[in-house]
Amino acid sequence: MLSAVPTFLYNLNKGLSTLQFQSLSVAADNPKHLQGGTQDNGTFETYGDPVVWPQEIYGDGGQSGFKVTSSSLRFNSFFGQNHDANFQNANPSKWVIISAPIAGSPEGSNFYAPIIADPNPSAAGTIFEGSQSVWRTQDWGGDQAFLEANCPEFTTPGTQPGCGDFVRIGPAGATDLTADGGYRGTGRTGGFVAAVERAPSNTGTLWAATTTGRVFISTNADAAAGSVTYTRLDTLPSATADPGRFVSGIYVDPANPNHAWISYSGYNFNTPAQTGHVFEVTYNPATPDATWTSRDTPGGTAFPDFPATDIVRDSNGDLYVSNDFGVMVLANGSTSWATAGFSLPMVEVAGLTIVPSARVLYAATHGRSAWKMTLPPLP
Repeated sequence: MLSAVPTFLYNLNKGLSTLQFQSLSVAADNPKHLQGGTQDNGTFETYGDPVVWPQEIYGDGGQSGFKVTSSSLRFNSFFGQNHDANFQNANPSKWVIISAPIAGSPEGSNFYAPIIADPNPSAAGTIFEGSQSVWRTQDWGGDQAFLEANCPEFTTPGTQPGCGDFVRIGPAGATDLTADGGYRGTGRTGGFVAAVERAPSNTGTLWAATTTGRVFISTNADAAAGSVTYTRLDTLPSATADPGRFVSGIYVDPANPNHAWISYSGYNFNTPAQTGHVFEVTYNPATPDATWTSRDTPGGTAFPDFPATDIVRDSNGDLYVSNDFGVMVLANGSTSWATAGFSLPMVEVAGLTIVPSARVLYAATHGRSAWKMTLPPLP
């Protein structure tokens, strides 16, 4: 007698989201339109549907971005220095390699190299990438027709000459922010660029930091590549409080490009003489000097001794910092850090993206997919 053939399979993990998002980028024309890279599973997008997330491109998804004036232009990242662009609204067959100059250089990078689209519409074609130097393209990687004809992702080596027009920016022969000498000073050598950030208020100011805790600012990052200059902030006279650890995030004040908040990974045990995870930094180019203020202990409940993974700030002054266990908030005027919102699983949050105008905060988690929180109404 034949056994009955099963006709129904029971889902034992229904509703359990497991993708390992690294970050989420938001289109300027639609705060619900997101892209996100996922470890080993490619880059996905959504227009706000919590269920429908088409995959844009395969691979080891890292960072992503939209052109600020046209969300049909995208970029994605694989691991290391491998980055693609798409000029045709993420048409799956139109991804092109744009990072051959970086990948073919002697420089190394983090597994997920920092890369951002310029937020200022006047510099909408600009993309910055951090390896050991900061690299820049000002036309979304190169000529669209040439790239689509000669550099398709699916058939082209990642180091194919001509596939991309990124160049190092900085003084000739001294663009490497991890080396010693000149404006770079000494100490905290090695590692890679860990963060690059810009604000929309001008086209020149760029913040960059390394995995060893060096922090730089450039006020002319839109100048000719060899004319770009940097000032190292962590060695200025007032920079006595910042820890020499991995800089995990920079959020530049949209209203003041010389003002930023910086998060640090690691534990205070590793830098007992210089502790802390969250700092507010204001650069004074006239001096030059920079004030560093720790925000770990505002007077009440301190930020825990967890590796901070990213940082953003709301337009109402609330400061959000992610860590290996979730997201915390220091509300404007408060003296205590608190858990931000409810229902987020206890999981590493690899990246935060805030859209104050839409009153939404997005969290990319390493293992429990993507989440959003509605921000408090503005007064």
